[in-house]
Parts: sequence; C-alpha cells; structure tokens
Amino acid sequence: MISFNTSTRHTFKIVVSTDSSVQMTEEQKKNYFNTGNLNDIQVDDKASWFTLRTLSIADREQAEIKAGAFTRSELGKLLWVEAPNDTRDKAVWHNRLSDEEKEALAKYEKYLDRSYLEYAKASLVAINDEEVNSDILDNLSPADKSNVIYEMVIHLTRESTLSEAGK
Repeated sequence: MISFNTSTRHTFKIVVSTDSSVQMTEEQKKNYFNTGNLNDIQVDDKASWFTLRTLSIADREQAEIKAGAFTRSELGKLLWVEAPNDTRDKAVWHNRLSDEEKEALAKYEKYLDRSYLEYAKASLVAINDEEVNSDILDNLSPADKSNVIYEMVIHLTRESTLSEAGK
C-alpha cells in the first residue's frame, strides 16, 4: 500500500549528486536516492543545498495539467510503459517502431520532462537557505538543469509518497 504525504508544510534539504562539492560512490548514490540519508556521503561547504516542500496530490495534479496532461500522447504513454528496460533491447525495440509510434513516444517523453520541471518548480523553496523564485531553474545550463530537476523529482517523490513504515 502506498500512502501520500498530504502536508505541504513539510520541507527537506537535498544536494545534487552531480555537484562537484559532493562526493559519493554509485552505491552511496543509490542509497541516497532511496533514503535521502546524507550520512554516508561527503558534502563540501561549497555544495548547493536545495530546500524542497512536499507536494500534495492536488499539487502534483496541477503540475501535470500545466505540463499538458490533457493533451499528452496516450499512445506514447502506452509505448513508454511497454519499452524494455535493457538499453540494447530498448534500442532494437525503438528501431522497430513506426514513425508514428516514434513521434508519439517522443511527445510523451517531452510531456514527462515538462511534468518533472513543473514538480520541481512547485516544490522549490530555497537554495542555500535563501528563498528563490522557482524560475531560477530556467537559468541553469541544459545539462545541469536536467540533472538537478531529475534528482529533485527523485527526492520529492520519495518524500511525497510514503509507505506506512515511513509515516
């Protein structure tokens, strides 16, 4: 059973694993993503700390609507779910899709990217304890923006959807 943290008053801090001031092994990174526990990683004083607030179900729905939930490709969603996990198998599978299916999948993946950005914007409270406007994420380089948003969403999902044991 999955339970949702419905309080948007809960905030938490994260660092991003790609920050040059953060040192962790792949195993530590996996553990950090699963638990949010910072005890096993090295965080330099120069690291950027992101303060996030949990999102309610309504907050997540609003973010998805902003991202285009009502116009996303349902065929793309179906293909995304059906895609193999293995990288090579996925490449072969993708190559066999029709042009129409490839376009639908690409549209759905763009929708997911927009959803993740909206989740991140809705949850961002501060960077290094300084309140910020969520549009600050748009000032990051494309590669950094992608990494920061992806990791914010990993932690946000973990904090916003809690198992009974986590409550």
